[in-house]
Amino acid sequence: TSDVEVDPTTGCSTLEVGDVINYSFSVKNTGNVTLTDVMVSDLVGGVTVSGGPITLAPGEEDTTTFTASYTIIQADIDNGTFTNSAEVVGTTPAGAEVTDISNNDGYVGDNPTVIELCQNPAIAIVKTGIFNDENGDDCSDVDETITYTFTVTNQGNVSLSNIIVDDP
Repeated sequence: TSDVEVDPTTGCSTLEVGDVINYSFSVKNTGNVTLTDVMVSDLVGGVTVSGGPITLAPGEEDTTTFTASYTIIQADIDNGTFTNSAEVVGTTPAGAEVTDISNNDGYVGDNPTVIELCQNPAIAIVKTGIFNDENGDDCSDVDETITYTFTVTNQGNVSLSNIIVDDP
């Protein structure tokens, strides 16, 4: 699970670049033998899981040992989501490894945890002009020019590309 709050009107989080998602993991031995050296690892990259190794008896559940955090980057916001999965590995008394991929809402399945990130694209332009008084008479005359400068600013939270300024 994660500690991310969701905006009830949009259904997405308002995380920004640099904000941190904190994860906690529930690990359960769903088998009939004790598992040792139980560890959780991240499958996405950029997330380091802390805690463990632990031992779990049959049916035992641990909800406090393993935690992780991830810092949002611009690519996550540009994608509109951050999707993450983890894997748990344990060792049986016979020395075999058993594994499972995380599920977002219970112990059955392998659905990743998906955090929807609000995207707010916005762009602004400022046009300034400087009159070029080429003959120095402090008056605009035919054939004198105005030099325009455009300042374009990304005022949203997603990367913008192929920006074109058109001055009709």
